[in-house]
Amino acid sequence: MVATTQSSTQRHRQVLAVDLGGTNLRVAVVGTDGSLSHRQHAPTAAELGPDSVLERMAKLIQSVAADAGLPPDAPVGIASPGPINPREGVVYFTPNLPGWRNVPLGPRIEQLTGRPTVTANDANCAGLGEVAFGAARGRTDVIYLGIGTGVGGAVISGGHLVDGVRGLGAELGHMCVAMDGPRCTCGGIGCLEAYVAGWAIAREGEMVATTADGEAIRRAAEGGSIHAGTIAVAARAGDEVARTLLARAGRALGVAIGTLTNIFNPELVVIGGGVARVGDHLLQPAREIVSSHCFHAMREDLRIVDATLGDDGGLFGAAALALETGPRRTGQA
Repeated sequence: MVATTQSSTQRHRQVLAVDLGGTNLRVAVVGTDGSLSHRQHAPTAAELGPDSVLERMAKLIQSVAADAGLPPDAPVGIASPGPINPREGVVYFTPNLPGWRNVPLGPRIEQLTGRPTVTANDANCAGLGEVAFGAARGRTDVIYLGIGTGVGGAVISGGHLVDGVRGLGAELGHMCVAMDGPRCTCGGIGCLEAYVAGWAIAREGEMVATTADGEAIRRAAEGGSIHAGTIAVAARAGDEVARTLLARAGRALGVAIGTLTNIFNPELVVIGGGVARVGDHLLQPAREIVSSHCFHAMREDLRIVDATLGDDGGLFGAAALALETGPRRTGQA
């Protein structure tokens, strides 16, 4: 897989950004000025297999490029779910895309489009996007936490994306925040994800809803399924049980932020993802407990802020890879 060179960056003020999701493929043109245009999307249709997905992704890339009048060598950045080796562009596996095992995502798209292609994990891309274009623009030491169905993360230290020897690092959702905590879907015990992810909060809400104390949560669900948003509705309506449940998740998040602060001494922690939209019932308990879990000198200038790129974080992060406007991976020349 050919990486984008500095001379290519200078030539190309616009690149093609791809966000590969379990439901949809999204492609857009992103410029160094943060403009996003010529957006197109198509169903991922993962059930048809990796080859089908890659072929349709390549066609979508070429369609967007043609609409935007981009040259044949305009580079492509791809944000992909699942463990991915960004050095080789290979997706090891992803539960959202059945049958994806050791799929050469980057090399195959490069072959199909003839364009230089770079890839990274979608959470790392979201972090890169916030640094290049969003809430952390211009910062060099940043932790990104994406709290959604699961919990992803990115670590930018000294202007470099820290992702380990094979590019698989920064799985921040699976750092342990409680030795005797609940079992996580990864098989581990006490992971941050097992407290604060959408599935974890829903699990707690479902258990509480079976008791007399769960009346407000049941009412908020209106006969439907219980999820983090349901519990947030009950909390905003004043239900103390729902507030306590979210505060528990928030405290776990605060422990994780404090620990990460001790390790990386960031200037900014950026919180994104759908569950983060719950707001202060989750984030305020996190802010309050951070001081108990990191050195005073490290937290003096630390700020915890909301992500600003929203659902387009993956696209902007993929663009940052291709533009090289964001932090570069540790170990790259």
